[in-house]
This record gives sequence, C-alpha cells and structure tokens, in this order.
Amino acid sequence: MSNTESAGAITSENPESDGTAHSDVDSNNPLDRALAEDYLIPESVAGLFRWPVRILTAIAGTFMLGIAAVTIIDVTGRYAFNSPIPGGVEIIEFLLGLTIFSALPLVTVKRAHITVELFDSFMSAGFKRIREVIVLIASAGMIIFITHRMWSTGLDMLENDDISIHLELPTAPLLFILCGLSAVSAITQIYMVWKYVTVDIRQSAEPIRDHHQEEDIV
Repeated sequence: MSNTESAGAITSENPESDGTAHSDVDSNNPLDRALAEDYLIPESVAGLFRWPVRILTAIAGTFMLGIAAVTIIDVTGRYAFNSPIPGGVEIIEFLLGLTIFSALPLVTVKRAHITVELFDSFMSAGFKRIREVIVLIASAGMIIFITHRMWSTGLDMLENDDISIHLELPTAPLLFILCGLSAVSAITQIYMVWKYVTVDIRQSAEPIRDHHQEEDIV
C-alpha cells in the first residue's frame, strides 16, 4: 500500500482529522430539540445552553415548590393548631422574588413575555422589524437598569446592616442573588437583540427575495 493510500485510510478511519467542526447538539436529545425550537437557540450552540437551562428550571421549580409548601404549612398551622410559621409571609416574599428572577432568563430567551398586538395589522413587515429591534433594545436597557439599581441598593443595605422585619435576616445577600439573576437576564436579552439583528431579520427577508426572483424568472 502506498503512503498516499495509507494516509487516506487513516483519514477515513479518524473522522476528527478532517477538520470538520462537530456540533454539541444531540438530535436525539429532547432538550436540545426544545432549545432549538422553543427557546429560539440556534442548533449550532444549543448544547452549550443545555445545563444552564436545566439549572435555572430546577431552581425556579424548587422555589415554587417552596412557596406552595410554606403556604400549606402556614395556613394549616394557623387554622388547625393556632401556630403559623414565624415570618411565613416574609419567607414567601423572598421565595417569590427568587422564583421570578430565576425564571426571567428562560422567559426572555423563549420570547414568552406577555405582549399585546393592537396595531400589527396596520404595520408593514419592515416597520414590524424596526419595532421589534426597538422593543428588544429597550427591554435590554430596562433590565440592565434594574440590575444596576439592585446592586446599588444591595451595597447600601450591606453598609447599613439592613435586616428583614420579622425574621431579622440580612437583606443584602438576597438582593445580590437577585442582582446576579437579573444580570443573567440582561445578558440573555442582549443575546436576543444580537440574534434578531443577525439571524431573524435575514431569514425573514429571504422569502421576499425568493418571491422577487420568481417574478423575474416569470
């Protein structure tokens, strides 16, 4: 066998030697398909978001279960044994904030925020794309502003040793956690702006170009 044939045999047996980039996406993985379809994440990078989505989903679900458990135990203790959970309402308030901000990145990347379409039927396709960019940028700016304000407020609480009213727990650590989750949401929103400008607008314009090409052919 010649050296050329030997090199060809080695190359064919080793698929990684052909220089082809392999995707992290597992087409047989339901989560990867959901990331690509439901969460609007490109298939080429869906594998990178697999564990972050799982972790945030588990955190948000755990906090929701915590809210339900505290509520049931508090109500049962209050009316059945005249002994509610001390600071039960405060615990629920903390868990509610954690639930909202841990789920916010998932809602953002899934484009599942509540929207009202009042004037869409009067807008052209081009104006809708411009409006979408403005909305996405404004949303990113608002989340960044909220993140900054929570960080500043957390520093003030830490300096003043602020504590909660009933449980007398320090409030600064909770606010820093919410700030971190809000920062993740801000990064997610910036990604959505980038994706819409670089991918979505281009894809939405392709049918228009194809239509014009068909007319030219006819």
